[in-house]
Amino acid sequence: MTMTTPDENEGVVVSEDLETTVEVAALAAEPVPREMTWAVRLIVGLIAFSAVVVVVMVLTSDELVRAWAEGNSSAKRILETEGLEALINPPTDNRVSAPAFIAPAITLFGVMAGMLGVLAVFLRNGFEWARIVITFLVFISAVASVGGILTGPPVIISVLTTIAIVIAAGLLVVMWLPSNTRYIHPPHLIRGAVADD
Repeated sequence: MTMTTPDENEGVVVSEDLETTVEVAALAAEPVPREMTWAVRLIVGLIAFSAVVVVVMVLTSDELVRAWAEGNSSAKRILETEGLEALINPPTDNRVSAPAFIAPAITLFGVMAGMLGVLAVFLRNGFEWARIVITFLVFISAVASVGGILTGPPVIISVLTTIAIVIAAGLLVVMWLPSNTRYIHPPHLIRGAVADD
């Protein structure tokens, strides 16, 4: 191996070994499996569908507060006697007030969408760590979503969240298909594997 000078190619490592050059060229020419393309599409779909869920949450924020109040005796009493506005904007600091649903939902969506978008690029390019991080993020989000459904939100939120969980489960299955694993770990590069010549 030789290294070019920074003036020639900005420090790019160049191999003079023909066999290594052919192997690198073959890897670069290896097509992305259809299943990997579907995994990336499912990531984009999950991000888009999650945006829909957040928009519906914003549009039904009053119903979210009402659903929350039904499960909280103090809040339910205030809702019945003073109305929804008394929960959303309580007159004093010592009273029960509705938790913020919208700001955390928008913030979490923005962070997750950005992370999944960037990680999808690395996944498509065959980086194992991206697949592991996406798996972790999607799994944790699905568990949190199930917890959210169990709190009894409005039906539309529960239905949309369930659909998002199904999309997430589909993503996890497709991401870990054997064809994607072979793409991320080509057999001829796995230690101890014998390449078919």
